[in-house]
Amino acid sequence: MSNNVKAALLIVLAMAMISSNDAIVKTASERLSIGQILFIRGALACLILGTIIRLSGRPLFVSSLFSRANLLRASLETAATLCFVTGLSLLPIATASTLVWTSPLLLTLLAAVFLPERVVPARWMAVVLGFAGMLLVTQPFGSQFSMAMTLPLVAALFVAARDIVTRRIDPGLHSFYVTFATLALVTICGAVLSMFTWQPVQVETLSILALSACLLTGGFFTQVTAIRMGELSFISPFAFSGIVAAIILGYLFWNDVPTPLMFTGIALIISSCWYIARSH
Repeated sequence: MSNNVKAALLIVLAMAMISSNDAIVKTASERLSIGQILFIRGALACLILGTIIRLSGRPLFVSSLFSRANLLRASLETAATLCFVTGLSLLPIATASTLVWTSPLLLTLLAAVFLPERVVPARWMAVVLGFAGMLLVTQPFGSQFSMAMTLPLVAALFVAARDIVTRRIDPGLHSFYVTFATLALVTICGAVLSMFTWQPVQVETLSILALSACLLTGGFFTQVTAIRMGELSFISPFAFSGIVAAIILGYLFWNDVPTPLMFTGIALIISSCWYIARSH
């Protein structure tokens, strides 16, 4: 099995974990502020990953943890998380997830510009169709449009930039430390925000955030490993599996069903991402 195929399978697994985490965060956002969610979930995730790092026989901190590329990646992930989680609290999970996972389309563009990866004309056409699908989902001039939809789209741009930077990180730096830096920075950001909006936390909410932390840690680590293993323009379209998972979760827990026009847009985005992968 080639590295690209292994990386693609890891991306699908990562998306399943991250989408499940998103559903938990959306539920928690009905009880707690965004800052509190990011802080509590992040602190638990740092504890989990820190324990795993120590059990693996590695030191908790290494000098390359604070490298410029690793800190830049963590900053981009933090910005993406803030935009997406805020949008997720205001939108149906299927809508927010579909918009944020237009990042593979942006990533195909960025990989062609910043990385030595060739993008054939057919892939450019797929990117155009994917963005047409995005317009059908957001319907910027229709009654369904909400300014909150711009938040996951901005997050998608940060995600695409993050994945480009991930490839610039020293290959010798273990993915544990790449993930740990990201979780730590998101947690710090959540701590600052929660200072102004702190509310009492119920045991039930703490429990589901602990589950969210486990899913997030596993999803981030799997995603980082996949991105560093495979070719970006090949593996990134497999993130479309996150859209499918979000639609299923939205229906099961909130009875959310996208409109026919939105389904058409989602289908265009998924088809475009799939074609980009198959045309490799």
